[in-house]
Amino acid sequence: MDPTLAATASQWATDSNAALFIRLISGETPDGVLQAISSDLTADSEEAEEGGADVIQFHPAFTYPIYGEHERIFGYKGLQLNLSYAAGSLATFFEVQYAKRIEQMESTLAVALKADDVDAPMRSVLASQVCATREQFAQQVARDTLAFRPCGRKVHEYAARGDTGDERLRYEIYACGFDDAEFRKYHERMQTLVLLFIEGAQFIDMADERWRVYVVFERLDQGEHSSYSLVGFCTMYQFYCWPDRRRPRISQFLVLPPFQAQGHGSALYRFIYATVLGSDEYADLSVEDPSEAFDDMRDRNDMRYLLDHQAFAGVGEAPVPRAKINALQWRFKLSRRQMTRCLEMALLRDITSEKSAAFARFRLFVKQRIYAQNTDLLQGMDPDEKKQKVAESFAAVVDDYRRLLSLL
Repeated sequence: MDPTLAATASQWATDSNAALFIRLISGETPDGVLQAISSDLTADSEEAEEGGADVIQFHPAFTYPIYGEHERIFGYKGLQLNLSYAAGSLATFFEVQYAKRIEQMESTLAVALKADDVDAPMRSVLASQVCATREQFAQQVARDTLAFRPCGRKVHEYAARGDTGDERLRYEIYACGFDDAEFRKYHERMQTLVLLFIEGAQFIDMADERWRVYVVFERLDQGEHSSYSLVGFCTMYQFYCWPDRRRPRISQFLVLPPFQAQGHGSALYRFIYATVLGSDEYADLSVEDPSEAFDDMRDRNDMRYLLDHQAFAGVGEAPVPRAKINALQWRFKLSRRQMTRCLEMALLRDITSEKSAAFARFRLFVKQRIYAQNTDLLQGMDPDEKKQKVAESFAAVVDDYRRLLSLL
């Protein structure tokens, strides 16, 4: 590329993650909401109150499903993409703002430079019905702040961990299905968020009624009125399990950034796990391609539950017979992989010294499992290289287990 052209292009490139501002807005008057929409919140602002309306603002984790794998937008200066939602109903408004667009600038370059289309790609992943103007959106938010009620069936209520003491705040979980026409409309608005926060996520098939969705809301009680804000959600697919049971698998699990690190993910996961444990129709609970953060959260909650219920009493030291592991797996309805991880953590927890015979047996037990799970990867290596790779994996596993155990 011509150096002059390259220099010009770099000046007009914007990080799409930084340019996209997601806002959750609530307010009882259209004028207050309109003032909030029109406010120029800085990139560092996360919460604000503008004209009597509450605004929570944050950036996405990913925009490559919308703006390409490099997550760069060309052709603008001062670009700001505002994706605004009514905090509870998720009524949607999207607008593009910028200081300069490259077609507006005079240029001596031999080629014409054209700005990327930033509007159509976003609208292609939004719900079919979005508000057309700020005024329309402000009126919708004002109505929904007082009138919106979650779809589905309320199945659980809890107080947040480390609650500030505000007795007006409660958190509710709703169980929803796509046989509910209103929830299908709601999910169409909500599903855009999975593209922005879950790596590799895709929209699910709402025509398949084997999907179950659990949605978490914050409820704010103000006198005779209550208002709701979306906290997060989980989609779960129910597979058939012979002969007459179901095998639920968590697919998408998201807590929105403003509500993270407050215990909501754990509360939702514990409820889902308790539901599976408490019903004879479910065989076990599995997870599709979990992230590291989800794995951590799940490991901590599973270990706490298993230890509280003395799951490993009488297991003894490694090696643990396969029949005993299977019995634990079926009793506590965890996948084989997850039960094995928890069992190994429990065994390590009871070992006092790495120089002990118990640790030597534990090391052999875990290495055998590592080798069995990685046979294909280890094929073709010479014996010494295999031993080294398995030893490195074992050391990493022990370090990770100790980190998790320290968090219990």
